[in-house]
Amino acid sequence: MKYFSSIATVGTNLVALGTVMAYSNGALAASINNRPIEKIPTGTSLQTIFDDIKVSDPGINVVNDQSKFALFDNTSASGAIGTLVAEIAGFAPGNQFGLYSAKNPNNQALIFDGASSPFEQAFISFFDNGDVKVNNTLVATGFGNSFGFYLHTPENNTFYTEDSLNNGNPQVLAYQGDNQTKLKINGLDSGTFVDTEFIFAFEDKPFSGSDKDFNDMVVHISGIEPVPEPMTILGSALALGFGGLFKRERSKRQKN
Repeated sequence: MKYFSSIATVGTNLVALGTVMAYSNGALAASINNRPIEKIPTGTSLQTIFDDIKVSDPGINVVNDQSKFALFDNTSASGAIGTLVAEIAGFAPGNQFGLYSAKNPNNQALIFDGASSPFEQAFISFFDNGDVKVNNTLVATGFGNSFGFYLHTPENNTFYTEDSLNNGNPQVLAYQGDNQTKLKINGLDSGTFVDTEFIFAFEDKPFSGSDKDFNDMVVHISGIEPVPEPMTILGSALALGFGGLFKRERSKRQKN
């Protein structure tokens, strides 16, 4: 009975630990969106954009390849790179794209503004003190580890990669690299669309009144990875904890 009591105690403690880990990492339930959404995007414009930059199959399917991830971490010691792929929008001269802190969505770092044009690139640097620089210019402080991406429009709307911050509406579709497809963006050299790369396709009007074609701002970001789902973090904590417990108990029985 003592053995099973130990399991129950450890299990309770690990659930609590996993919950703390999830929250401290910013991996809240909001880090995951409900995807794919079969009826969007409408029209063929976004698919044409993806087909135009594809060099080799399997390519990117605008419906089937929608990613559920909404929050991200930096993976590269030298930072991330953003490339403006397309911007087919009447709001193009005023739209602003950037990243926001998962801890505070109002803490934002601007990457591309209305003066930016397709195929322009930005170098994003993350510092251990929470500073964020874009093209060596300080744009945010106190940022933390995890972040999402936003689009701010001339109508003073701000849309986020987390649906929960958009009244539950999808304002952006995300596509993660599959480690197979090769892409070529304008005059840049072709390369494999790896799983530390994402493409974000935004709708720049509130979802209910938009055309839902998701071609208003399309941006490629490299050097990031998705924040794990809370249950994934909890499961890992439980697996490690129970594994250690069983190993200790087996060792005790063998000694006896």
